[in-house]
Amino acid sequence: MVAHTQTLFGAVALVAVIMGSCLILVGQLRHRDGMLTTGLGMLSHALAYIGFTLFGQASMWLTYVVANTLLSIALAFYTVSLPLIHGRRPPWRLAFAFPLLLGVLLSLLIDTQEPRQLVACLLLFSQCLVILRLSRLHAVQGGRAHRILMIGAGISLFGLGIRVVVILSGAPAEMHYDVSNLKQTVSVALGAATIIMFSFGLVLLSRERIESELRQTALRDTLTRLPNRLAILERLTDELERARRQHTPLSIAMLDLDHFKQINDSHGHLVGDDVLRHCADHLQQRLRRNDSIGRYGGEEFLLILPGTDANGALELVDQLRQSLTLHPAQVDEKTIDLSFSAGVYGSTSPVAEDITGMLLKADTALYHAKHAGRNTQVLAMAD
Repeated sequence: MVAHTQTLFGAVALVAVIMGSCLILVGQLRHRDGMLTTGLGMLSHALAYIGFTLFGQASMWLTYVVANTLLSIALAFYTVSLPLIHGRRPPWRLAFAFPLLLGVLLSLLIDTQEPRQLVACLLLFSQCLVILRLSRLHAVQGGRAHRILMIGAGISLFGLGIRVVVILSGAPAEMHYDVSNLKQTVSVALGAATIIMFSFGLVLLSRERIESELRQTALRDTLTRLPNRLAILERLTDELERARRQHTPLSIAMLDLDHFKQINDSHGHLVGDDVLRHCADHLQQRLRRNDSIGRYGGEEFLLILPGTDANGALELVDQLRQSLTLHPAQVDEKTIDLSFSAGVYGSTSPVAEDITGMLLKADTALYHAKHAGRNTQVLAMAD
């Protein structure tokens, strides 16, 4: 079915105005979440389409040069919204160099037909490629919003491709904004789909980013910035499943700082907090890439050692213990000597224990390490 092209432009412009206005109102509350720039992009898109509806009734400069430049500005706003959503610095100069260049070139080519149409299509095509690339780069782990943005950019590329093919086939007049035909109907309909997908995609991306940040906050110990008890136990669950699936060993260690209560009593809890941060940083920096450490509670840390048998785990924990002993905490010009006791659970392949059993054995071994004089590690072999 062939629709009246300028009526389509007007309908799409109305939708873009409504969506853009809502996003701008929301964006006023938080200027750095990308919603304000997304809303401005929607309004620019709407103004561009309003200009297209006036093609043949107003000046070429207004209905083609200004309208296409506004369309390019809309894509520039979508481009900067992607990094803004993630709290990163957007490429303002790169994004808005496209509409500036497009405006200049179209002004110079205003008296031509095919050249100005091709220039407009190719520059807009380039901007969609940038959005396609940035959507992939700024995807939230485990999220799907970036796929909507990539599909929207792909649809826009397809619509622009239709226009380029028609122009190069020697029928540029068929792509005038006041001409109604099947190609125009499809092209404008694809443009409408692009607006909807860009707006919803960016809103969903912002939501996914916020949810990801909240989840990270909920799973992160606020003092040491290590994974908290819930997070490290989730990691242990994943590693246990992987070890059983791949038939590889898995070991854990419960570390407990020695005489930590005395540090708090002698130097105060603020110094105790600094000591915990020092220990967390020191231990984390000396782990292997696949190892994990989390704050299990108080002055206790849980160490997960994938692919490591009992002997390897015992040796690694001993190295960590000696390293911490050689690197005391420096707090307010005070040197605080540190050590820890450790209970190590080492498994063979496959892992026979469940998580509760592993933790219980490691905790029992830690108890024996404490009663053996501290500053040592005790191995609890798997059954």
